[in-house]
Amino acid sequence: MDTSLDLKFAEQSEAIVIQLGFKDLKSFVKNQALIMLMAKIEKFEMESKLFETKYNMPFKKFQIKITKLQNKEVFSEEDDYLDWRFATESMDRLKKQKLELEYA
Repeated sequence: MDTSLDLKFAEQSEAIVIQLGFKDLKSFVKNQALIMLMAKIEKFEMESKLFETKYNMPFKKFQIKITKLQNKEVFSEEDDYLDWRFATESMDRLKKQKLELEYA
């Protein structure tokens, strides 16, 4: 898969993004990537808030609760824990990427 931009495409695209109010193709790509990151962050924040409401506690407290369930199997809570953990870790990673991109 070729991921490089050919010169003709870059020139044609740049004229269009300038008409849309962007300084250049790079600023357009950066802006769009930031929008996509923010949408994904919001998705994971909403998912995390649903779990916070469901269990009436933040993730860290729930994580401690789950680790104390030694030799007890509560499948629905364990499944929720895995989903919540994924959402939390993804949200943290995406927030770091957003900061890196903002200052790039």
